[in-house]
Amino acid sequence: METTLDCVPCLVGQAVDAVRMATDQPDEQYRVIRRVLSLLERMNFNETPPHMAAEIHRIVKDELGVEDPYREVKEQSTELAQRIVAKFEHVVAEATDPFETTLKLAIAGNVIDFGVGVDIDTIETTVEEALGLPLPYHEVEALRSAIEQAEDILYLGDNAGEVAFDRLLIQLLPTEKVTFVVRGGPIINDATRADAEAVGLHNLVEIVDSGCVAPGTILEHCSSSFRERFRSADLIIAKGQGNYESLSAETAPIFFLLMAKCPVLAQQLGCRIGEILVCRPTGGAEHN
Repeated sequence: METTLDCVPCLVGQAVDAVRMATDQPDEQYRVIRRVLSLLERMNFNETPPHMAAEIHRIVKDELGVEDPYREVKEQSTELAQRIVAKFEHVVAEATDPFETTLKLAIAGNVIDFGVGVDIDTIETTVEEALGLPLPYHEVEALRSAIEQAEDILYLGDNAGEVAFDRLLIQLLPTEKVTFVVRGGPIINDATRADAEAVGLHNLVEIVDSGCVAPGTILEHCSSSFRERFRSADLIIAKGQGNYESLSAETAPIFFLLMAKCPVLAQQLGCRIGEILVCRPTGGAEHN
Protein backbone atom coordinates (compact mmCIF):
# COMPACT_ATOMS: atom_id res chain seq x y z
CA MET A 1 0.00 0.00 0.00
CA GLU A 2 1.57 3.28 -1.12
CA THR A 3 1.75 6.40 1.02
CA THR A 4 -0.79 9.10 0.19
CA LEU A 5 -1.04 12.81 0.97
CA ASP A 6 -3.52 11.99 3.72
CA CYS A 7 -0.84 9.87 5.44
CA VAL A 8 1.43 12.90 5.95
CA PRO A 9 -0.48 14.56 8.84
CA CYS A 10 -0.65 11.20 10.60
CA LEU A 11 3.11 10.67 10.24
CA VAL A 12 3.85 14.15 11.57
CA GLY A 13 1.43 13.58 14.45
CA GLN A 14 3.22 10.36 15.36
CA ALA A 15 6.54 12.23 15.44
CA VAL A 16 5.09 14.95 17.69
CA ASP A 17 3.66 12.35 20.08
CA ALA A 18 6.97 10.48 20.21
CA VAL A 19 9.12 13.54 20.95
CA ARG A 20 6.73 14.63 23.69
CA MET A 21 7.05 11.22 25.30
CA ALA A 22 10.83 11.24 24.93
CA THR A 23 11.59 14.74 26.26
CA ASP A 24 9.87 17.74 27.82
CA GLN A 25 12.54 20.16 26.54
CA PRO A 26 11.02 22.41 23.82
CA ASP A 27 14.37 23.11 22.13
CA GLU A 28 15.02 19.40 21.71
CA GLN A 29 11.47 18.77 20.54
CA TYR A 30 11.70 21.48 17.86
CA ARG A 31 15.12 20.26 16.71
CA VAL A 32 13.88 16.72 16.16
CA ILE A 33 10.68 17.80 14.44
CA ARG A 34 12.71 19.94 12.02
CA ARG A 35 14.71 16.84 11.09
CA VAL A 36 11.49 14.89 10.62
CA LEU A 37 10.04 17.58 8.37
CA SER A 38 13.26 17.59 6.35
CA LEU A 39 12.89 13.84 5.86
CA LEU A 40 9.26 14.22 4.77
CA GLU A 41 10.35 16.77 2.18
CA ARG A 42 12.32 13.99 0.47
CA MET A 43 9.86 11.17 1.09
CA ASN A 44 9.09 8.62 -1.62
CA PHE A 45 5.33 8.28 -1.89
CA ASN A 46 5.79 4.92 -3.62
CA GLU A 47 6.93 3.47 -0.30
CA THR A 48 4.46 2.17 2.28
CA PRO A 49 3.51 4.23 5.37
CA PRO A 50 5.46 1.84 7.64
CA HIS A 51 8.64 2.63 5.65
CA MET A 52 8.25 6.32 6.44
CA ALA A 53 7.20 5.74 10.04
CA ALA A 54 10.29 3.59 10.63
CA GLU A 55 12.56 6.39 9.40
CA ILE A 56 10.75 9.02 11.47
CA HIS A 57 10.98 7.05 14.70
CA ARG A 58 14.62 6.18 14.04
CA ILE A 59 15.33 9.93 13.94
CA VAL A 60 13.47 10.47 17.22
CA LYS A 61 15.35 7.68 18.98
CA ASP A 62 18.77 8.59 17.56
CA GLU A 63 18.44 12.31 18.24
CA LEU A 64 17.09 11.98 21.78
CA GLY A 65 18.82 8.77 22.84
CA VAL A 66 15.56 7.18 23.97
CA GLU A 67 15.23 3.60 22.76
CA ASP A 68 11.54 3.15 23.61
CA PRO A 69 9.54 6.38 24.16
CA TYR A 70 6.31 4.38 24.40
CA ARG A 71 7.49 1.94 27.08
CA GLU A 72 5.19 3.23 29.84
CA VAL A 73 2.25 3.52 27.45
CA LYS A 74 2.77 -0.09 26.36
CA GLU A 75 2.88 -1.32 29.95
CA GLN A 76 -0.33 0.55 30.75
CA SER A 77 -2.12 -0.76 27.65
CA THR A 78 -1.05 -4.33 28.47
CA GLU A 79 -2.46 -4.06 31.98
CA LEU A 80 -5.70 -2.54 30.68
CA ALA A 81 -6.07 -5.14 27.92
CA GLN A 82 -5.64 -8.03 30.34
CA ARG A 83 -8.39 -6.61 32.57
CA ILE A 84 -10.73 -6.21 29.60
CA VAL A 85 -9.97 -9.68 28.22
CA ALA A 86 -10.79 -11.20 31.61
CA LYS A 87 -14.24 -9.57 31.44
CA PHE A 88 -14.95 -11.13 28.03
CA GLU A 89 -13.70 -14.68 28.60
CA HIS A 90 -17.19 -15.79 29.59
CA VAL A 91 -18.52 -14.49 26.27
CA VAL A 92 -16.24 -16.91 24.44
CA ALA A 93 -17.15 -19.78 26.76
CA GLU A 94 -20.86 -19.23 26.16
CA ALA A 95 -20.66 -18.52 22.42
CA THR A 96 -22.39 -20.71 19.85
CA ASP A 97 -19.34 -20.27 17.61
CA PRO A 98 -16.33 -19.61 19.87
CA PHE A 99 -13.99 -19.23 16.87
CA GLU A 100 -15.95 -16.41 15.26
CA THR A 101 -16.56 -14.70 18.60
CA THR A 102 -12.88 -14.86 19.51
CA LEU A 103 -11.96 -13.67 16.03
CA LYS A 104 -14.09 -10.57 16.60
CA LEU A 105 -12.46 -9.96 19.98
CA ALA A 106 -8.96 -10.36 18.54
CA ILE A 107 -9.75 -7.86 15.78
CA ALA A 108 -11.40 -5.46 18.23
CA GLY A 109 -8.18 -5.50 20.25
CA ASN A 110 -6.60 -3.76 17.25
CA VAL A 111 -8.12 -0.50 18.55
CA ILE A 112 -5.21 -0.36 21.02
CA ASP A 113 -3.06 1.71 18.66
CA PHE A 114 -1.51 4.89 19.93
CA GLY A 115 -0.05 5.45 16.47
CA VAL A 116 -3.48 6.73 15.41
CA GLY A 117 -4.30 8.54 18.65
CA VAL A 118 -6.90 6.25 20.20
CA ASP A 119 -8.51 7.34 23.47
CA ILE A 120 -7.69 4.54 25.92
CA ASP A 121 -11.03 5.05 27.71
CA THR A 122 -12.95 3.98 24.61
CA ILE A 123 -11.33 0.57 24.26
CA GLU A 124 -13.78 -1.47 26.33
CA THR A 125 -16.77 0.13 24.63
CA THR A 126 -15.25 -0.54 21.21
CA VAL A 127 -14.70 -4.19 22.08
CA GLU A 128 -18.32 -4.56 23.21
CA GLU A 129 -19.57 -2.95 20.01
CA ALA A 130 -17.34 -5.16 17.85
CA LEU A 131 -19.09 -8.29 19.12
CA GLY A 132 -22.25 -7.05 17.41
CA LEU A 133 -20.59 -6.33 14.08
CA PRO A 134 -20.67 -8.79 11.18
CA LEU A 135 -17.62 -10.46 9.65
CA PRO A 136 -17.51 -11.57 6.01
CA TYR A 137 -18.84 -15.15 6.17
CA HIS A 138 -16.84 -16.55 3.27
CA GLU A 139 -13.56 -15.11 4.55
CA VAL A 140 -14.17 -16.44 8.07
CA GLU A 141 -14.92 -19.90 6.70
CA ALA A 142 -11.88 -19.75 4.40
CA LEU A 143 -9.70 -18.87 7.39
CA ARG A 144 -11.23 -21.64 9.47
CA SER A 145 -10.48 -24.13 6.69
CA ALA A 146 -6.94 -22.80 6.19
CA ILE A 147 -6.22 -23.24 9.91
CA GLU A 148 -7.45 -26.85 9.81
CA GLN A 149 -5.22 -27.66 6.84
CA ALA A 150 -2.07 -25.75 7.81
CA GLU A 151 0.98 -27.40 9.34
CA ASP A 152 2.98 -24.18 9.86
CA ILE A 153 1.14 -21.02 10.94
CA LEU A 154 2.80 -17.62 11.40
CA TYR A 155 0.78 -15.16 13.48
CA LEU A 156 2.09 -11.62 12.94
CA GLY A 157 1.32 -9.50 15.99
CA ASP A 158 0.67 -5.78 15.97
CA ASN A 159 0.40 -3.72 19.16
CA ALA A 160 1.26 -4.23 22.82
CA GLY A 161 -1.92 -4.76 24.79
CA GLU A 162 -3.60 -6.10 21.67
CA VAL A 163 -1.57 -9.29 22.13
CA ALA A 164 -3.76 -10.12 25.14
CA PHE A 165 -6.69 -10.38 22.71
CA ASP A 166 -4.52 -12.38 20.31
CA ARG A 167 -3.93 -14.89 23.07
CA LEU A 168 -7.69 -15.57 23.22
CA LEU A 169 -7.67 -16.55 19.54
CA ILE A 170 -4.36 -18.42 19.65
CA GLN A 171 -5.71 -20.63 22.44
CA LEU A 172 -8.25 -21.97 19.93
CA LEU A 173 -5.61 -22.70 17.28
CA PRO A 174 -3.39 -25.81 17.07
CA THR A 175 -0.73 -24.11 19.20
CA GLU A 176 1.98 -26.65 18.35
CA LYS A 177 1.80 -25.36 14.77
CA VAL A 178 1.76 -21.63 15.61
CA THR A 179 4.67 -19.18 15.80
CA PHE A 180 3.93 -15.68 17.09
CA VAL A 181 5.93 -12.90 15.43
CA VAL A 182 6.86 -9.62 17.12
CA ARG A 183 8.79 -6.56 15.88
CA GLY A 184 12.57 -6.57 15.76
CA GLY A 185 12.75 -3.69 18.27
CA PRO A 186 10.67 -0.93 19.88
CA ILE A 187 8.63 1.17 17.45
CA ILE A 188 5.59 3.23 18.55
CA ASN A 189 3.49 0.87 20.72
CA ASP A 190 4.06 -2.19 18.55
CA ALA A 191 4.59 -5.50 20.34
CA THR A 192 8.07 -6.76 21.11
CA ARG A 193 9.01 -10.07 22.73
CA ALA A 194 8.70 -8.53 26.19
CA ASP A 195 5.12 -7.42 25.44
CA ALA A 196 4.15 -10.88 24.18
CA GLU A 197 5.70 -12.55 27.21
CA ALA A 198 3.88 -10.11 29.52
CA VAL A 199 0.57 -11.76 28.55
CA GLY A 200 1.98 -15.29 28.69
CA LEU A 201 2.17 -16.07 24.99
CA HIS A 202 5.56 -17.76 25.47
CA ASN A 203 3.73 -20.42 27.50
CA LEU A 204 1.52 -21.24 24.51
CA VAL A 205 3.59 -20.86 21.34
CA GLU A 206 7.05 -20.13 20.01
CA ILE A 207 7.84 -16.41 19.75
CA VAL A 208 10.23 -15.01 17.14
CA ASP A 209 10.99 -11.48 15.98
CA SER A 210 10.90 -10.38 12.36
CA GLY A 211 14.12 -8.41 12.58
CA CYS A 212 12.21 -5.41 11.24
CA VAL A 213 11.94 -2.28 13.40
CA ALA A 214 8.91 -0.71 11.74
CA PRO A 215 5.18 -0.53 12.47
CA GLY A 216 4.55 -3.32 9.98
CA THR A 217 6.36 -6.18 8.28
CA ILE A 218 8.65 -4.78 5.58
CA LEU A 219 10.10 -7.96 4.15
CA GLU A 220 13.29 -6.40 2.78
CA HIS A 221 14.00 -5.09 6.28
CA CYS A 222 13.35 -8.44 7.96
CA SER A 223 16.00 -10.99 8.90
CA SER A 224 16.86 -13.70 6.39
CA SER A 225 15.67 -16.36 8.84
CA PHE A 226 12.27 -14.69 9.15
CA ARG A 227 11.91 -14.23 5.39
CA GLU A 228 12.58 -17.94 4.95
CA ARG A 229 9.87 -18.79 7.47
CA PHE A 230 7.48 -16.32 5.85
CA ARG A 231 7.95 -17.89 2.42
CA SER A 232 7.56 -21.46 3.71
CA ALA A 233 4.53 -20.92 5.98
CA ASP A 234 1.27 -22.64 5.05
CA LEU A 235 -0.75 -19.84 6.61
CA ILE A 236 0.03 -16.30 7.78
CA ILE A 237 -2.39 -14.48 10.07
CA ALA A 238 -1.45 -10.78 10.06
CA LYS A 239 -2.91 -8.41 12.62
CA GLY A 240 -3.43 -4.69 12.18
CA GLN A 241 -3.18 -1.83 9.75
CA GLY A 242 0.62 -1.69 9.62
CA ASN A 243 0.89 -5.32 8.54
CA TYR A 244 -1.78 -4.73 5.92
CA GLU A 245 -0.03 -1.61 4.60
CA SER A 246 3.29 -3.41 4.26
CA LEU A 247 2.06 -6.81 3.01
CA SER A 248 -1.15 -6.16 1.07
CA ALA A 249 0.57 -6.49 -2.32
CA GLU A 250 2.33 -9.75 -1.40
CA THR A 251 1.46 -12.99 -3.10
CA ALA A 252 1.31 -15.22 -0.03
CA PRO A 253 -1.26 -17.21 1.99
CA ILE A 254 -2.13 -14.28 4.27
CA PHE A 255 -5.34 -13.48 6.10
CA PHE A 256 -5.41 -9.93 7.50
CA LEU A 257 -7.36 -9.29 10.70
CA LEU A 258 -7.85 -5.60 11.34
CA MET A 259 -10.09 -2.71 12.17
CA ALA A 260 -10.29 0.10 9.59
CA LYS A 261 -9.06 3.10 11.57
CA CYS A 262 -8.23 5.69 8.93
CA PRO A 263 -10.02 7.05 5.84
CA VAL A 264 -7.19 6.07 3.48
CA LEU A 265 -7.40 2.40 4.43
CA ALA A 266 -11.19 2.42 4.56
CA GLN A 267 -11.35 3.81 1.04
CA GLN A 268 -8.90 1.22 -0.28
CA LEU A 269 -10.82 -1.63 1.33
CA GLY A 270 -14.24 -0.23 0.43
CA CYS A 271 -15.47 -0.18 4.01
CA ARG A 272 -16.44 2.23 6.79
CA ILE A 273 -14.09 3.50 9.48
CA GLY A 274 -14.51 1.29 12.53
CA GLU A 275 -15.44 -1.81 10.53
CA ILE A 276 -13.78 -5.09 11.54
CA LEU A 277 -12.32 -7.08 8.67
CA VAL A 278 -10.97 -10.43 7.58
CA CYS A 279 -9.42 -10.07 4.15
CA ARG A 280 -6.64 -11.36 1.92
CA PRO A 281 -3.86 -9.66 -0.09
CA THR A 282 -4.61 -7.84 -3.31
CA GLY A 283 -1.79 -9.87 -4.85
CA GLY A 284 -3.48 -13.20 -4.32
CA ALA A 285 -3.29 -16.14 -1.94
CA GLU A 286 -0.45 -18.25 -3.30
CA HIS A 287 3.29 -18.19 -2.77
CA ASN A 288 5.62 -16.43 -5.21
